Amino acid sequence: MIAIDKFAARKFAWMLLALALCLVTGAFAAAQVSSLLPGVGSKPAAQAPAANATIDPLGLNRETPRGTIVGFIRMAQEENERAAEYFQPPMKGRRVTAEEEQELAKQLFTVLNSTFPASALTSTNADYEGRGDDGRPRDEITIGGTHLLSESFPVTLVRLEDVHNVKLWFISRQTLSKVPEAYDSLQWPQVEQKLPPWLVRNRPLGMPLWQWIAIVLLAPIAAALGWAIALAGRTLFGKYRHYRGLQELSPRPLKHYGPGAMLIAVLIHYEFVRQIGTSLLYRQYYRYFLIVVIAIAGYWAITRITHWIFRGIAAQLTERGRLAERSLVSLTRRVLDVLIFVVVALLALSWMNVNVTAALAGLGIGGLAIGLGAQKTFENLLGGISILTDKAIVVGDSCKIGDRAGTVEDIGLRSTRIRTEERTVVSIPNGTVATATLENFRFRDKILCRQLVRLRYDLASDHMRYVLAQIREVLASNPKVEASTSRVRILRFGDYAVEVEIYAYILEREYGNYLAAQETLILDVLDTLDRTGGALALPSQTTIVTQDAWVNPEKAAAAKKAVESDRATLPPNGSPDDLHRGRDRS
Repeated sequence: MIAIDKFAARKFAWMLLALALCLVTGAFAAAQVSSLLPGVGSKPAAQAPAANATIDPLGLNRETPRGTIVGFIRMAQEENERAAEYFQPPMKGRRVTAEEEQELAKQLFTVLNSTFPASALTSTNADYEGRGDDGRPRDEITIGGTHLLSESFPVTLVRLEDVHNVKLWFISRQTLSKVPEAYDSLQWPQVEQKLPPWLVRNRPLGMPLWQWIAIVLLAPIAAALGWAIALAGRTLFGKYRHYRGLQELSPRPLKHYGPGAMLIAVLIHYEFVRQIGTSLLYRQYYRYFLIVVIAIAGYWAITRITHWIFRGIAAQLTERGRLAERSLVSLTRRVLDVLIFVVVALLALSWMNVNVTAALAGLGIGGLAIGLGAQKTFENLLGGISILTDKAIVVGDSCKIGDRAGTVEDIGLRSTRIRTEERTVVSIPNGTVATATLENFRFRDKILCRQLVRLRYDLASDHMRYVLAQIREVLASNPKVEASTSRVRILRFGDYAVEVEIYAYILEREYGNYLAAQETLILDVLDTLDRTGGALALPSQTTIVTQDAWVNPEKAAAAKKAVESDRATLPPNGSPDDLHRGRDRS
């Protein structure tokens, strides 16, 4: 038995729901916008009823061509004797019995069910005067044309005055004269005569029971034919790619049921339904369902093709290392999916005779309201586009966004996902990413190693010079250290030690390799300190108790004598600052 995989079934259900909401929204918008925009949703001036237009006195809705054809089909489907009243009255001098008219109505109904396209019902002129595109009234209209590869039965309607002197539309006698010949060319009426009477006599919803049974039985047959044709097409396409030396198609299970098979199946089933002469009104509603299914299958098939193309482009970009372009391709694919959905939905609305202009206007007004209420969403969307076009980060980059660090896993329409060191996934809105401080580790060419070494105060100055020189030799001999920027310098007198800074760039881009090189450098420095006797200071506090004077008496006396000598040389009103300035000038 042919089965659809769970993912495809779930996707089909979501697409069906989304398209249904779109169709309902479009119809609702058409009704709402008509009160806001002039001329939208209302009848054109050419189709507005005239002031002197008279209602059909028999209540058969024969005022317009569409009313006449639809009214006849409804009456004939219900086997109502009044169906013959939609016929043009016989010419004078020719008498037609009621039985002949009823038989003619039955035959015409059967011919229309077998050959008349359902789309012709909605496209039939709904103006009471039958005005065309030129706006001129007409008294004769022909409905019909081609249906797939066959010709449909043309129906000519004429506008005449009835016995009450009211102008109404009737099915012309010219059309009725061709009905018996067209009826005899049909096959299903003859088949219907060979069926059990109860299958023909019972008519649920105005359609014979045998046609309902045929519709149900034809569904799996159409599904199987669609699957077989799609499988044959995929096999031939695979052989063609193999012959051209192209990449093989990805294998799929034999029971795979894709959009191509669905599209072929619904078309086959619809053609079967038309061939067996089902009710035209039933096919009108069935046509709406068919449009929805075709729209879903078409969207599904188109997006599959676009995804296949984009996957090939992304694979080529990945091989070349152009990760930013790959992320932009992913974003473009998602935007294209939305555009394809909108186009398919609008086409479906137009096929269902919904005013697409009104729907677009309604969507525009609704889009404005949604835009005002979804500013953050659009901010995130534009932020994602700016991120990808600026190539600030791409998928696979190690970066830090604000206070969050990790590896970029995906840049979507709304947010950017990064995987942290704790192996969790953080989603950051693209609007935040575009405005936050972003640090990308992919672009670094080297990593700074900055260490602080504290040497004891009891080291002699020459000993300390020797230790510093030996540490500089360690940095100069390490191939992973950038020699032009490395330095070893005393920074300051610390609280308990002389602080020495080791400043060097490690020529590694990966953080793991950097840690290994830094570890080797630190161990070499420790070996040098041990070899040179450069003892490291530990945090400590020393308390000294003594009775000796801290100040050298001889040096204190010499300083006092020098100050008194300077004062003796000052002028009478001078100050010590004058003495210092005089020394500076000398």
